[in-house]
Amino acid sequence: MTVANANAFLDQLKKGSPTPELMAKIGTDFTKEHVSQALKERGTSKDDLLKHASGGSATTDWIGAGAACAGAAASGA
Repeated sequence: MTVANANAFLDQLKKGSPTPELMAKIGTDFTKEHVSQALKERGTSKDDLLKHASGGSATTDWIGAGAACAGAAASGA
């Protein structure tokens, strides 16, 4: 479990839709703390992603497909 795995997950998520295989990596390849660190390195946070997903304003351009990941991170996966 590493931040590198979380970054790889975010890259794959940004390229396409969240597949069951991809989402199964949450909690096995990385933890929510790893996702938070990876998002921080990208200049955003799970709170920014959740705000964007709910229709609020976002502070970064990276938002893309990260909302699904933020939801998983927020749920404690």
